[in-house]
Amino acid sequence: MLITLINGELNIQYIDRYIFILLILMIPFNSLADAGSCDIFEVIDCDKNVVSPKEKKGKWILGVGLAHAHGVPDYIGSDESRNLTLPLPYILYNGPKMKISSSGINRKLFHHDKLFVSLSLSGAIPVDSDKNQARKGMDDIDAVFEYGPSFKYFLQGNNKADSALFIDLNFREARTLKLDSLNFSSSPSVVFRKKLQQDYFMGQVSMSSTFKFEFVSDKYAQAFYGVDEAFETATRESYKAEGGYAGIRFNSSLRWQRDNQIVSLFFAYSDISAAKYVSSPLVKVTSHTLFGGSYFWLFD
Repeated sequence: MLITLINGELNIQYIDRYIFILLILMIPFNSLADAGSCDIFEVIDCDKNVVSPKEKKGKWILGVGLAHAHGVPDYIGSDESRNLTLPLPYILYNGPKMKISSSGINRKLFHHDKLFVSLSLSGAIPVDSDKNQARKGMDDIDAVFEYGPSFKYFLQGNNKADSALFIDLNFREARTLKLDSLNFSSSPSVVFRKKLQQDYFMGQVSMSSTFKFEFVSDKYAQAFYGVDEAFETATRESYKAEGGYAGIRFNSSLRWQRDNQIVSLFFAYSDISAAKYVSSPLVKVTSHTLFGGSYFWLFD
């Protein structure tokens, strides 16, 4: 059984959300896809932009870990949030032609050292409307998974370099777990990573930062921010959400590794003040900040 801590108390009320999060983290490994964007959970070492000092060509590295995130919103724009604690896997393979991790598979395109192609995988956790004041009485928001091509072009370094700067262009189809189509989403990103040359506390230190713009379809925006006339109340007007520009996201992480242990601290910020759907009555705040940490133990 998966046990979670919410606001410091033992709780299994949100176990369905956490199972979905774990699926999002595990699907890339099972399907050889690339979780280039795991939304707010990208910061929990989901997208391993930092090169591990234990990497050796042709060798699998497996491990387990635990992560805690403080201030995770029910959905971007909600003024209600949760603290999450959950277990995570660590999966890494550095082959001669491709790299596989829990963030997926990366391969050179046309044998070009600067251009890599992969599959981008992302998702959104489900929302129980009865437990969110703004959505009370409305239909629940189903969990969403997204998949599609991703092209990474390295301005500095390459996919295996300790320090690198690259652009990630992706376009994903979005569907609920019931397989209802939400059309598409996209999050073109700029990613920077660097491994410090000097050791600190007898371990190697790396940092990674990602800045991205979000775009979604009309159907995607309506699923999260639209209000049908049937759910209109005295304080919640009906609203037809439009897709298009959906705000910015920024996350940054600091990672320390010594032998088989990895400790990461992460920070994430999102802003939807200029999003097309910002006038929705379901948007209560236009920015979010979350932070937390993770710990991984790698098997020999």
